[in-house]
Amino acid sequence: MRTAKEAICEAFLELLSEQSFQDLSVKEIVQRAQISRSTFYLHFTDKFELMEYVRKTLNDLFLSFYKQDSLLKDTPSTPYFLCRHILKYRSFYVIEFGNADEIRKLSDQLAAHLLSAFGDQDYAIFASYGTIGYLSFWVRNDFVISPGEAAEKLLKIGFTDWTYNLKMKLT
Repeated sequence: MRTAKEAICEAFLELLSEQSFQDLSVKEIVQRAQISRSTFYLHFTDKFELMEYVRKTLNDLFLSFYKQDSLLKDTPSTPYFLCRHILKYRSFYVIEFGNADEIRKLSDQLAAHLLSAFGDQDYAIFASYGTIGYLSFWVRNDFVISPGEAAEKLLKIGFTDWTYNLKMKLT
């Protein structure tokens, strides 16, 4: 059985796929969640606090795909599960990846995860901003390719030797 807080979050995400955050009201959220306004206010002061809670929850889940132990297993599944996560919560990520400040914050958080896994700050920054940039491009273009295809492209980018063509020209 789901909790009231889970019902609120689910209703919120559903409504975000139907209308903008600005147009969304607490009344609509409680109606969709089938709870009372007082129950909503037991958990959140307003829709802005709800958005911050959902942001933290989903971004923590996003970042969990990049925990050090999973990165060091040498498994290509991380991008696939990440892309499926983004597609599942697309109503949130359409908003999140449309906000440059939130893109920067998430990129910085991902860079910290990658730094602890690989120990190279320059690589961590480049890889995190590139990953978030690619994913935001995928979201902004309305998921024109499947999560599997997007994951394959992320893997290809990640494993590309970007200096190969330069080396060939120099030899």
